[in-house]
Amino acid sequence: QMSYTYFPIMLEEFGATVRFQNLLEGTFDLGPVRVTTQIMNHPTLTFGYRLEMGGKVVVYIPDHEPNSLHPKDAPPGAPPVHREDRRHLEFLEGADLLIHDAQYTLREYPAKVGWGHSPFEKTVDYAIAAKVKRLALFHHDPLCTDENLDLRVEAARKRASEGAHTPEVFAAAEGMVMDLPGEAAPERPPISSESSALLPPASEGSPSTVLLIEDDPNVKRILRLVLDSDHVHVLSAIDGETGVEIALKERPGLILLDLVLPGIDGLEVCRRIRASADEMVKDVPIVIITGVRMEEEDVLACFDAGATDYMTKPVTATQLLARVHSWLLRTARQ
Repeated sequence: QMSYTYFPIMLEEFGATVRFQNLLEGTFDLGPVRVTTQIMNHPTLTFGYRLEMGGKVVVYIPDHEPNSLHPKDAPPGAPPVHREDRRHLEFLEGADLLIHDAQYTLREYPAKVGWGHSPFEKTVDYAIAAKVKRLALFHHDPLCTDENLDLRVEAARKRASEGAHTPEVFAAAEGMVMDLPGEAAPERPPISSESSALLPPASEGSPSTVLLIEDDPNVKRILRLVLDSDHVHVLSAIDGETGVEIALKERPGLILLDLVLPGIDGLEVCRRIRASADEMVKDVPIVIITGVRMEEEDVLACFDAGATDYMTKPVTATQLLARVHSWLLRTARQ
């Protein structure tokens, strides 16, 4: 971001000494504030932050879109179907202030899928389900006028009032200040190395291994080109049986799996891998990549079989790499 290609001022011109700290999902202390990180659903690798101090919690979600809109036509605040959306709710749970991406409306969202931003209606649903006290809608669409934004806030408040829990809803604005008076909090337990978000400096090691199980030669070639360009070590199989054999032998860090395959299908591949006695194989993240539109029953069937996540074709290079890196980061300690 700070190279001349993108911006005229480079890091060398800063008056301050700037240091970078690479992060995993986990926790670290920033002075008196305990910070917890979680990877968001965005075309580039993005973290959300949960900050806790003096008994108060602020959660900041910059760029994020729902992993799935299911269940559709459900009442406001209904629990989501996708496991990652449920995990997102756990991250927001009980926040005194939630600052959350809410760029689009549900009506606009179908044309923006994959852009990495949320319809405000789903953001309100998250706040209801997570029992958030205050919700600040932000990342406003640049094309949205103040009048339109006021209408969205009004609609968001109405939706919030229809749930089992009603958060205070407003639009974040430049210069806005909110006071969250703290209180004496018990001494926090130390952060273990297993739960720390701070990634220690390390020399370049061997590349991460991804197993691609895909029978379409054109899709397979494109996916391999994208992964190879980012120095990811790729193993591949064109049928389910071979894919399971390679997974058991090579122990990849991630599996990208098509649903429709010669021989056994993707769901059976998931079941066989989850039945492995080898813990490193049994717990490997499995991301379904499918050209089939996933309805709620399809999503549930994938999760029941042992899938971790899913993506719908066509998949852009940035979407693929962000998803691959996010899952490899989560398994970096294994």
